[in-house]
Amino acid sequence: MQFTPQQLTGGPRFHHRTKIGNWSEDQELEEIRIKDYLAKKESGQLFVTAKQRQLEEALVPERLSETPDGVLRFGQTVMLLSQQSKGYLSINPYDQVAKDYPAFMLTTSLNDQPAVRNSFIIERCDENDGFDDDVVHYAQLFRVVMAPFGSKLQGPTYMHSEMVTALAAAKFSRHQEVTA
Repeated sequence: MQFTPQQLTGGPRFHHRTKIGNWSEDQELEEIRIKDYLAKKESGQLFVTAKQRQLEEALVPERLSETPDGVLRFGQTVMLLSQQSKGYLSINPYDQVAKDYPAFMLTTSLNDQPAVRNSFIIERCDENDGFDDDVVHYAQLFRVVMAPFGSKLQGPTYMHSEMVTALAAAKFSRHQEVTA
């Protein structure tokens, strides 16, 4: 935007509504800004609209697996609660971490309603692990997999963590970085 010397110095009598210098151009630029805003609003490209769409996509209700006998089994959809933060493990597929592979940040949230962002599937690591049933046993290896949802997570995404290094640490706690 071009400014006149009076606009730059902002003399004692200058007010933002005072029309001096390039007032016609200022009016034209304001009209262009309004047209640009309306065009973005109509096409859904406003930042707030995009964030709302992301939130709606991540908070689609998910059905958890029922366990009438109280036993955790492979293939069940579960929510994981952190006793330390009192929050549920959640993924944000729109918060991508710079890695050699696609990685998304995991965090905890207070949302206790099962949604696609905080529901995980328990998967067996090794079929020949010495256990014949589909019950998860103490010391048995398993994977936590994020079910595909939305436009970001197309295939299965597995949870993993990295030791703290100069290049990898959680944003706020500086502990291990947990990603999927």
